[in-house]
Amino acid sequence: MEVLGNYWLRRILARIASTIAFEGQDTRTGMPVMVLKGAQGVPVAAEGVLPLLEQTPEAWVLEWPIGAVPLSQYLGVADLERLEQWLRGMARILAALKAQGVSHAPIPELCLVKGKRVWLAGVGLKELSGEPEGALVALARALAGERYPEFGLKELLQGIEAGKEPLEALFSEASPQVPDSLGQEDAAQEASPLEEPIKPPSSGRKVLSVDPVPGVAEGHEASPKASEASLSEGKTPSRPRVIRIEEPEEPSFAVVEPPRPRRRSLLLGLFAALVLLGLALFFLRPLSPSPGGYVMEFRTDPPTERAEVFLLEVPEGSRMAPGQLLLTAPGRAEFDQKGVYRLRIRVAGRDPVDYLLEVPGPPLVIKVR
Repeated sequence: MEVLGNYWLRRILARIASTIAFEGQDTRTGMPVMVLKGAQGVPVAAEGVLPLLEQTPEAWVLEWPIGAVPLSQYLGVADLERLEQWLRGMARILAALKAQGVSHAPIPELCLVKGKRVWLAGVGLKELSGEPEGALVALARALAGERYPEFGLKELLQGIEAGKEPLEALFSEASPQVPDSLGQEDAAQEASPLEEPIKPPSSGRKVLSVDPVPGVAEGHEASPKASEASLSEGKTPSRPRVIRIEEPEEPSFAVVEPPRPRRRSLLLGLFAALVLLGLALFFLRPLSPSPGGYVMEFRTDPPTERAEVFLLEVPEGSRMAPGQLLLTAPGRAEFDQKGVYRLRIRVAGRDPVDYLLEVPGPPLVIKVR
């Protein structure tokens, strides 16, 4: 794994002339970042554009929203309804940039999506300066794949490509999607569990999706009554409760001993003193931290399906080894640290899905569609 300053460069997303885009991680905070090594140009700040965290002579470092994935993951298999929402969102961002005098030609590797949200990366790169209309139409064709002829926005996109329609035509006829800033995105992350974008099914192939169980608030401990109610309904609480049962130090009755000779009493007293000293040394020794402590439940829908869950990346401070098979869902797995873990979920006959799991959190449901 390559290191650049304070950042790990985990994998290459794209090579654009002299610029290499990496998916990276901040070694200080453990948060995901995008690193554009060898970037030339002036970074642009705007709504719907990944914010610049740091700029050095070697690279630009951009913030990566937790749970977002590159659009290149959906090439040829994008759901047409979701693709329409993404294109309208990108058209709004590109039109706003063009009004500022910035022409940006997006590519799928440098567009991040999460649910209905979309962000553009690398705005200001010399290699990506170009007419946005043609790039947006090419992006739509690549994402729709063989189903592009039946895409509802095909005729409008053809008009935009021919110069007969402006970019604004994509979002003026629909309810506007205002791109959220990263600050609003972070607030949403704190208020709700991580949301993995739904990977739409391709023709003739089933796809997995991983969703948190609704109705379980993150960051709040369940009361005993609520936990008992959930167990009675067959549900598992989001976090296990620990009940400690300790032995009382003093007996519940008075100990009466018969009188003994003085010499025996001295020997017993010395023995008792040694025992007390040993107990004191035992209880006053430094306590080693408890291994593990965060149990997460994985479910499958339908319940008859089986899914293998592998551990790819762990947060800073975790001693869990990446690459191991955590469990075969449905079931439970134990994590040793709080933070964000990257998982890979596999079901026989389906494409694997990578998922960012925040621990602690609610149970996850692996849907096979």
